[in-house]
Amino acid sequence: MSRKRLPILSLLLGLFALFGCDPYVTEQAPQVVIITAVPTATPEPSQTPPPTRTPIPTLTPVLTPTSTPFPCDEPAGQLIRIDQFRSQIAGENLRYRVYVPPCYQKSGKRYPLAILLHGAAQKEDEWEKLGALQAADQGFRLGVLPPMLIVMPYVGSIGNNSTFPPDPSYETVVLEELLPAIERDFCTWNRREYRALGGISRGGFWAYSITLRYPDVFGVVGGHSAYMTENLNEIPAAFNPLELAQNSALLPEAGLRMYIDNGAEDPAGVNLEFFSSRLTARGIPHTYVINPVGGHDEAYWSAHVSEYLAFYGRAWPREISGLPDCADPSP
Repeated sequence: MSRKRLPILSLLLGLFALFGCDPYVTEQAPQVVIITAVPTATPEPSQTPPPTRTPIPTLTPVLTPTSTPFPCDEPAGQLIRIDQFRSQIAGENLRYRVYVPPCYQKSGKRYPLAILLHGAAQKEDEWEKLGALQAADQGFRLGVLPPMLIVMPYVGSIGNNSTFPPDPSYETVVLEELLPAIERDFCTWNRREYRALGGISRGGFWAYSITLRYPDVFGVVGGHSAYMTENLNEIPAAFNPLELAQNSALLPEAGLRMYIDNGAEDPAGVNLEFFSSRLTARGIPHTYVINPVGGHDEAYWSAHVSEYLAFYGRAWPREISGLPDCADPSP
């Protein structure tokens, strides 16, 4: 499979922007605003250490050899197209695509899973057009991204409608049809901390609406220019991320890894700031990134796609050898 490669420098700079200082940015350049809300604890008073003795020389320890990393000689992952996936809930074909990382077939391992939803009026190829697969390949080769399965579903008409249980809803499609099919047909690591749900714009709304209600299913969530509204006639309180941020009894103890972002010129930023402020008021950890340049468009999302993948996989194993065996039940 041949795909256009992203410049390696671009990938590294994206990761620097999210996780550290960028040595190529001058002091005059606009800076990313990162708001990370983490509850703080009052430090315990320190004690005066007792007098120490001169240590007796110790023998040189015998080092245990580390396990040899799984040798992967494939330069890129593969894209598998599931063109027929008839949803009984939606009454339509909700096809999807799955990116499997290099050496997926050879490794015999279970992989973390990221389900990435497209925006309104888009299709399942939006994340491909943004460069997500090239970024995943490059990140894996450079050792800065973990190997992961990336599922990109078509949300169809039901995903663009604001319908919720007990009526047919895209929430139910994800939980009762899409996720079980993925876990049946692919080797996935079926624990919440190794499952991410993210999306762009309308897809970001669904990612947060579902994950805030089911933190036992997804432990990682991201919304990129996520669509959020205070209109309770459109999104009822029980499914509205803005209301859930303020009232959900599950959130304080859910332990979710949460990420939201938008460009400074994105009109979606108003409600995302509101969402972040409500989480902060309750002491709920999350990361909110306001990038100094960008609107509600693919140019913005494409510029930050490497950062999105870095967030989803931040706590996942970087080496294939660190993954559980597919032949065994998921731990």
